[in-house]
This record gives sequence, C-alpha cells and structure tokens, in this order.
Amino acid sequence: MLTGLAYLIMKTERAKVHLDSLNRELTAYCKEPYTVVRWNDLQNSRSFRKSQLKPLNHIIGMLLGEFLYCLRSGLDQLAWSFALPAAQKKNSNVICFPIFESVQRGEDRRNFAKALAWFPPEIAHEIEALQPHKGIGPPQDHPLWQLNKLCNIDKHCVIPINSRTIPIFVPNNPAVLLRHYPLEDAIEVSVPIQDKDQLDIEPDSSFFIEFGEWDSDFRIPQHRLTDIHGFFESSVLPRFKKFGLDKPDPRLRIEFQGVTRDATYSK
Repeated sequence: MLTGLAYLIMKTERAKVHLDSLNRELTAYCKEPYTVVRWNDLQNSRSFRKSQLKPLNHIIGMLLGEFLYCLRSGLDQLAWSFALPAAQKKNSNVICFPIFESVQRGEDRRNFAKALAWFPPEIAHEIEALQPHKGIGPPQDHPLWQLNKLCNIDKHCVIPINSRTIPIFVPNNPAVLLRHYPLEDAIEVSVPIQDKDQLDIEPDSSFFIEFGEWDSDFRIPQHRLTDIHGFFESSVLPRFKKFGLDKPDPRLRIEFQGVTRDATYSK
C-alpha cells in the first residue's frame, strides 16, 4: 500500500497524459470545426450561407472527465493518507479533501471545521491554506474551485462542455437576415441575390471550446485546464512533500507462513 503523496503524484502525472491527449483532440477538431453550404434561391431572389458545427468526437468528453478525476481523486487519496487513524476508522466513507468556496455562513464554517478535524494540525493548516476562500481573487477563479465544480457537473449532470463558438461574418447590409438552427448547431445568413458576393468574405478563423455548465455563466477556456494542472505541480504537491512521500502505514500487516508481521516501506 502506498501512502503519503504517492497516489497524488501518480494521479498528477497521469492527468498530464490525459490533458495532452485532450489538447491534441481539440487541436485537430478546431482545424475544421464546421462546414459551410452556399446556395441561391432564385424564386425569392436571395443568396444563403449556412455554417454548421461538426459533432465533437466523444473521446473529448471522456478525456476531459479522466483528467478531472485523476486530480480530484488524487486529492481525496492524499486526504485519506494523512487523516488521523481515528478519523480513518470512524469516517472511512466521508474523508475527502475539503474544497470550500466560503465559510461565511455558520453551517459552512461548522462543516469546514469538522472536515479539518479529520487531520493532524499541521496537515489541516496546509489544506486550509489551499482553500478557494483563502485566495487573492474571487473563489470562483481558484483552480481547486473550478476543478471541483467541473467534477461535480461531470459526475451528477452532463459532460462539462459549456459551448463551442462558431465565427460568423454578417455583411453590413440592411436586408441581411439571420436564422439560428439550435438543433443543428447551425446559423444561416442570407442577403439579396444581387449582393451575394458579400457572403464570400471569410470570418475570423478563431475558434475555441469552453468548459463548464451548459447554458450557464460558468465557463472556462481550454488553457485553464493547463493552469489547473500547473497549480497541482507548483502549489499542492510542494506543500505536502515535507511530510514524506511513502510513509509506513501502521494499519497494514502481512501474514506470511502463519506469522503476522508489521509491514515496513521505504522510499
């Protein structure tokens, strides 16, 4: 059995593998994210241009979830490793790495104090220092808050992809018409047929995918996932390294030829 930081180190390294794969898939998708169809309606004397997003490869959502869960479960395994033996025995199903947006309300303050009581004081101090409500900016901008939010959406609701942005050029024409096809992920632009050349201008090719909660204001750009992973490497892991990587676990015993002996481990 590995203890201390071992699981979080492994999970952080594995999360990087998923993140690299996710970024490759997103880069490939963003090269040709939509199709364009043009036609003329001679009967109504209008020219049309319809831009339609291509479906996302399902592997994108799977890689996103695997990246998120590697980091979140790594935090929880870290918490279990450093929890007090009495807490491990009494609260085996609830020990986790607490992430609190705020402790202003009495209930939140009590729950946070209860969670910190699972750990020795020196571990509780480091956990408290990493909390979103202890950061210099809004808690919602904190890497751990965003990680926890994305994980909860993925676990309880849907794959946390908020939106895809499609670039559309709209001519400066008083007769221009726009039509949105939500079920098709498409937008149609039309002008009088004599102005059809106005639809030949290509829009800005920039395209990006945002992660978060569908149809809400919670959205983060792709590069933020790299920031979240970097926070683990630069802030989370260094805080706990001083407590050791692979500590002997006093709960683990090995039975060998009928004799029970304590197991010892070293780095």
